[in-house]
Amino acid sequence: MERFPTTPDDIEGAFLSAALDAQVVSCSSVPIGAGLVGDSARISIEYAHPNSGPATIAAKFPAADPTSKGTAVSMQLYEREVGFYREIAPNIGTRTPITYFAEHEKESGNFLLLMEDCGPAQQGDQLASCSVSQARAAIKALAALHGPTYENPEYQNLPFLAPNPDVRAFAAAGYPGASGKFSSTYAGKIPDDVLAYICSLADHSEQYFLGESGPAPCVIHGDFRLDNMLFDIAGGTEPVAILDWQTIALGHPLTDLGYFMGAGIGSGLRRENEVEFLELYRGELVAQGGPDLGDIRVSDEYARGALHGISTAVFSAAFVEHTDRSEAIFQSMAVGGAELAMEIDAMRILEGVDGAE
Repeated sequence: MERFPTTPDDIEGAFLSAALDAQVVSCSSVPIGAGLVGDSARISIEYAHPNSGPATIAAKFPAADPTSKGTAVSMQLYEREVGFYREIAPNIGTRTPITYFAEHEKESGNFLLLMEDCGPAQQGDQLASCSVSQARAAIKALAALHGPTYENPEYQNLPFLAPNPDVRAFAAAGYPGASGKFSSTYAGKIPDDVLAYICSLADHSEQYFLGESGPAPCVIHGDFRLDNMLFDIAGGTEPVAILDWQTIALGHPLTDLGYFMGAGIGSGLRRENEVEFLELYRGELVAQGGPDLGDIRVSDEYARGALHGISTAVFSAAFVEHTDRSEAIFQSMAVGGAELAMEIDAMRILEGVDGAE
């Protein structure tokens, strides 16, 4: 028997009363979001004593789809997100939802998060991109994660952040097959040269997943894109909250930034504003206690971030439940990541070529 509910239908007043330290009379739920490896719901709550707790909260559960849940459990995604909210979120400047309950059960792989409902807010939309001001707010939030955790010994030995060699070996072995599936699915939907570039990453699978990955001085989000953000939260009183911390790891900050600039916002917005956005991040990271990273666009780690957008899209397309929206998201991510990678010759970091053209 689980120590906590694992589906929205399992949520009951008695459990919420204990979690929120308030007497809950009744509750109801409606689905929210379109998570790829987990399910979310908004819980409306009635209390015995009015205004004794939040009227609504957000809840995250394991994916109901067995394939998506299996992928998440094998990659320790639920464990990582619970660990983030318990151990890291209170100590960084990035705005994240307040957490009321966060538990993970290793044996079953199940988890439950009860969090602040940050609405009214605008859900970030991977397919629609975002405004320049929203991109700036996201970049500032990213620096507020990287700066406080940069070379901070408090985070270097957290068990849920430890690299998992089994996951890396699985990724290296499985990526060529996933790439083949991606090619079959998106042939004719993605320009031939871009699709060929996306699939060429499979030729370097072992080096990409098992080779030397460079320094890992800080905590990174790992999936920093618009669908994992809420803008103008609490009715516009705050600019952005960052969600979905299932892929956190120790890594290089420019991996997150390259991922966001490529897979995250789309090439149209990036190309018009890349110089400004990179300089904004550079200055914000210093202001948050991190180092000056110099000319970001020629960095190998920025290139790695662009490739990370490709690999994430390809793997997700192979191992996560497909819907019309998810297929469009994977395409958007892969194309955006590939277009940035092609422009900066990102594949050079796997081919032993020094410097960008």
